[in-house]
Amino acid sequence: MEKKTFIGSIMRGDNWIWGIYWLLFFISVIEMFSASSRLVYKSLTSTDPVFRHMEFLFWGLGAVLIFQSLNAKAIRNWGVLLYLLGIGGLIMLPVMGRTVNGAVRDVAGLQPAEFCKVGLMMTLCLAITTSDDFYYRFSLFRKNIQLYRFWFYLLIAGAVGLPIMTQNLSTALIIGMASLSVLWVGGVKALYIRRTLYCLLIVGGIGAAALFGLHEWDVSNVTANKEYVDLGPLNRAHTWASRIFDKDDIPLADQRPNDDNAQVIHAHMALANSYPFGKFIGNSQLRDLLPEAYSDYIYAIIFEETGFIGALFVMLLYLVLLGRCFYLSGKTSDPYVRLLMIALPTIMTIQALMHIGVCTDAMFVTGQPLPLISRGGSSILLTSVSFGIILALSRIVKAEREAHEVPQVQIESL
Repeated sequence: MEKKTFIGSIMRGDNWIWGIYWLLFFISVIEMFSASSRLVYKSLTSTDPVFRHMEFLFWGLGAVLIFQSLNAKAIRNWGVLLYLLGIGGLIMLPVMGRTVNGAVRDVAGLQPAEFCKVGLMMTLCLAITTSDDFYYRFSLFRKNIQLYRFWFYLLIAGAVGLPIMTQNLSTALIIGMASLSVLWVGGVKALYIRRTLYCLLIVGGIGAAALFGLHEWDVSNVTANKEYVDLGPLNRAHTWASRIFDKDDIPLADQRPNDDNAQVIHAHMALANSYPFGKFIGNSQLRDLLPEAYSDYIYAIIFEETGFIGALFVMLLYLVLLGRCFYLSGKTSDPYVRLLMIALPTIMTIQALMHIGVCTDAMFVTGQPLPLISRGGSSILLTSVSFGIILALSRIVKAEREAHEVPQVQIESL
């Protein structure tokens, strides 16, 4: 049994995961100092945006320290609670939601989608690892309990994914990809997953065709000086269509920045400006020009200041976190702990890769923050909760391993 130090008694759980958390924490502080110049113009002092961001980070650190001490039963309960809080927030959005950048995404400063992402992963893992006895009590199709279970999983994911999609398509895509990954890793019948993918591809193809038609219609309306058609709850479809299908015959380098292309142009300039080794911390030349440099495009600023090596290092932090959690998940016999140990870093990594893809022009603009690094209260808080739960799971895995090692040592001593 290892002797605990003072720091070890405070920071419980896997040291690798703690190391990744602290690296992301300090990168977040440093890059917010670099990328928040546009916020400074709106603030009373030059340090207000950074200190406000640090306040979010320290609230998040408090969440990490609290959640890292939970046991497996408490984690199960918290998962259901976060899921229900997310559902409640989605219900309140149409009535109390605030419109930001053309979308209704937060209630009283909190984004229900962030609660849904974490709560869904925890609840879905609980549903997958619950025994058949629970489902037999409510099943009307006892001859095919596995199919009944699978429909229940889809209901859990769809209850948050579909409402979120109307205002935030990229978050719905992240939820969908993470949910299917968890179902696959959780041992759900491959036939069911495959058929679900076929259905999603068909629906996605129809949706893409509809968006293309909408985009052509919108272009013709703009040419004729007409307003966009009001689509009610799906009014964001105009934005999706323009982001996916907008193409310009003029090369990007020859275009002048405007409200539609400023983000993409200045993100490209930031990446090009990084040659060969970056401008070094605090020397970004595009931070004043790049909209949302402190949030949706912070990776472009990281790239500009630290070059390819620094940008690759940040990306690898999320991949190493996922790999480390995969490794630890194989060390426990508890199915729920094993599956959740994979689920939480998976959705975090998918979001990070989507943010990186947008900043490097590998995919269309989405508006996803870089987990724990970008500015945002709800995102930082719920990412911190995820880290705290991952650390708690790693502590449970470590305790289980030690419990199996002690009897072996005693036998050998005899």
